[in-house]
Order: sequence, then C-alpha cells, then structure tokens
Amino acid sequence: MDFDDFLDPHRPLLDELEVLRALVDEAEPERLIGQFTPCFRNLFEDDRDLYGDDQPQDLAGQVRRFLNRVGHLSTAVPTHEELDRAPILHGWCAVRLGTSPFLLGQSTGHPHLRWGARTRTSVLCQIGRDFTWARTWNRFYLLSEHAPETLYKMQADGVVSPAVELIPFPDQLH
Repeated sequence: MDFDDFLDPHRPLLDELEVLRALVDEAEPERLIGQFTPCFRNLFEDDRDLYGDDQPQDLAGQVRRFLNRVGHLSTAVPTHEELDRAPILHGWCAVRLGTSPFLLGQSTGHPHLRWGARTRTSVLCQIGRDFTWARTWNRFYLLSEHAPETLYKMQADGVVSPAVELIPFPDQLH
C-alpha cells in the first residue's frame, strides 16, 4: 500500500488507517502488518516496544490497540492544559518523506531540546484546522508562523534529505 498524496493534509494518517481497518482479519494479523507502509510499520514497532511488556496481548490485540491509538491521535482535540504545556514550533512547515509526515521548525519550550533548536518532529498525526496546534506521535505543539522556506533552508544546510517534500494545504495557507 502506498499513497501519493494525503487526502486530508490536516490528518495525514487517516487515509491509510481507514484502508487498514477495512482489511483487518483477526485470524491473520501478520497479513495486515504486511500491508503497512514504512511509516505505519515503524510506528507499530515503536508502539509494541512501548507497550509490549505492560499489556501482553496476542498479535491481533496489539494490531487493534495500535490502530485505535493512531485513530485517537489523528482525531482527538487537545485540552487547554495540554496546549499550556506544549512547546511552540516557530517557522514551521508540514513535510513528508515518502509516506511519513512530520513538521520542521524551531522549537521553544521543548522538554528535551535547547531553546530555538531546529527540529524535525516525530510523525505528524494532525494539524488543527486553524493552524494553531499540531499533534505528533509524541506530543502536541503550538504553531507559530507558517514558513515553507524552512524546508529549503534545512535542505540547503544538509539537515534534511533533498527527498523531503512540502505537504500542500490548498487555498488555506499563503
């Protein structure tokens, strides 16, 4: 399974998620895992590493929990408390490498990065329709100014691959 574009750039994982949910066969979870794009395969392995020992389940249960988590992260709206704790991403742009969407920008208030560090986020799950927040696999971010040129600067500096592409938001951002 491969996607050329995200049908909804605000929720880039939902297209693949819906296809996978339609293919679920509890008796053959390995077959479904074989249909994962590289992005979903990597997230599934991370998810198994994170929860594998805490919640021992059969493989079908692990797949079901993973798909539910992707769905939740792709649709849940942040609370005020979550946004109050969120780092800010300045000069951000949404990009993709193959089927893996993520954000680029400069982070302030991040718990693990220095102030103003240029960063590539974990996989992008959703961007608020008003472009004020985003949810990645690991955390919420507040979004400051949109700056597509960030991609080109980071590519010129060798920070990100030349194969990384902007995710378009037709008629919504200038």
